[in-house]
Amino acid sequence: MNGNRPNLLQTKNIYKARPLNGIWATAPFLHNGSVPTMYALLSPVAERPREFCLGDREYDPIHMGYRTQCTEGAFRLDTSIPGNLNTGHEFKDGPSGLGVLGRGLSQQERLDLIEFLKSL
Repeated sequence: MNGNRPNLLQTKNIYKARPLNGIWATAPFLHNGSVPTMYALLSPVAERPREFCLGDREYDPIHMGYRTQCTEGAFRLDTSIPGNLNTGHEFKDGPSGLGVLGRGLSQQERLDLIEFLKSL
């Protein structure tokens, strides 16, 4: 204000993650919507669905996302097409980096995390 104070309002050039409140209602996941459920997002890339359909409004409370069965009028998302990739942001055993966020999670750990996220 007086020219002698540091500007503490500026932020660093980093990505600011959004709050997790209501995350249970934001499927599909990733920036391009290429992961249909939170359970799939917490799974290694090799276990994520390669194709699924979008358009069903029926919610899957166990896996935290929308049902992905193909029905008439649904859009089939193929994650092998450039721009639709569902890679990165994964939990798997091995070295971290290159999209690996942490260690692999067991099926029960994934389900437990989903139950926690539903409470936010």
